[in-house]
Amino acid sequence: MSSEAAVTMPVEVSLSDRQPASGHRQHAAAASAGAAAETTVTCGSGSVVLPVGIMNPSVPIRNIKTKFAVLTGLIQVGQVGNRDIVETVLNLLVGGEFDLETNFIIQDVRSIGCMVELLEHCNITCQAEIWTMFTAILRKSVRNLQMSTEVGLIQQVLQRWSSVDDVIADLLVDMLGVLASYSITVKELKLLFNMLQGEGGLWPKYGVKMLSVLNQMPQRHGPDAFFNFPGRSAAAIALPPIAKWPYQNGFTFSTWFRMDPLNNINLDKDKPYLYCFRTSKGIGYSAHFVGNCLIVTSLKSKGKGFQHCVKYDFQPRKWYMISIVHIYSRWRNSEIRCYVNGQLVSYGDMAWHVNTNDSYDKCFLGSSETADANRVFCGQLAAVYVFSEALNPAQIFAMHQLGPGYKSTFKFKSESDIYLAEHHKQVLYDGKLASSIAFAYNCQSHRCSALPGVLS
Repeated sequence: MSSEAAVTMPVEVSLSDRQPASGHRQHAAAASAGAAAETTVTCGSGSVVLPVGIMNPSVPIRNIKTKFAVLTGLIQVGQVGNRDIVETVLNLLVGGEFDLETNFIIQDVRSIGCMVELLEHCNITCQAEIWTMFTAILRKSVRNLQMSTEVGLIQQVLQRWSSVDDVIADLLVDMLGVLASYSITVKELKLLFNMLQGEGGLWPKYGVKMLSVLNQMPQRHGPDAFFNFPGRSAAAIALPPIAKWPYQNGFTFSTWFRMDPLNNINLDKDKPYLYCFRTSKGIGYSAHFVGNCLIVTSLKSKGKGFQHCVKYDFQPRKWYMISIVHIYSRWRNSEIRCYVNGQLVSYGDMAWHVNTNDSYDKCFLGSSETADANRVFCGQLAAVYVFSEALNPAQIFAMHQLGPGYKSTFKFKSESDIYLAEHHKQVLYDGKLASSIAFAYNCQSHRCSALPGVLS
């Protein structure tokens, strides 16, 4: 359903990075009976009770390695219990008070290696609880998976495998499977295969468990390469100016996306932009999310235009193909048609088309032109296409058959190893799609990140 409405533009604010939440102060270690023989030291994300003489309490601990070293020392002298260890480790990982729904993003990649080293000093019960929670936060966010990949967590775990208890081995297999299905290096894969070598015709210890890790590797959902948007101020892809927007034959925006919010609280408050194509006068096209719905906007003059609501229940952490088709008509109202996963889900009139001779010099993927923290996309985008034609349903459905991993230009039938029906191949490779690409962006490396500063 479309309606004419005044569109309130976001107020421009500073593009400086959003600081991570400090969290609530929380005790990481229980005090022992002799309170007089202890001192509380501030560790940024919480307070740790130290026996007098271990370190100067007047000096705040800011380095993450030092924080873990302090906790390790307390474990070695028996000053903390399992519950306090688990809470403190999780708090240090997320840089505040850990919560599986509201604060679960790892803030410092170095904390992962520190955690692995610290667990060598913990008992089996404590290790099991921490690994269980760590696997849970890996499943919650691609950013946590990416950080664990960067620090080489698979290699760190496999190198310590000989000393792993049976109970912990089962938990680590689960965690390794989650990581390996996201990304695994050649070196890590070789190390995994070496651990499968038996002696005397016998399987090595945990050999069968390692096979289950290999079994999980192909179970990947989504593209192999994508743009990753961390959800911070100014973290977006800034496009070069577009001299003239294609509208006479209509146009189509199409991509695969996955929302990966920092938490589940601000879903209804934030308005993350999927794209924004505007002139310096603020007129043009955009699409942003409000809750789980997508709002497509067409502004003919500053602050006034048309909006169309795509009432589709987009769920976080799921891949969707979205195709937004603008159909231009000279003699009657122009139209908009919205497709999700190749199917028409919403349509309506979009009476005002944007007609201007100004260049579109405020064009962004994953952000509005202000790029403040509440209007940047948090999640992943696969290849992005803008066509200078209003694509028809058959073309969009055939594009969906290619899957989220496709990132080419529709020129060669043999470019994809996905089985396609002959009529889909005809629609995709008859030359019409290839010739109508106005511009396209795709990530060539394994993971591409949109980082703060691209707008400067």
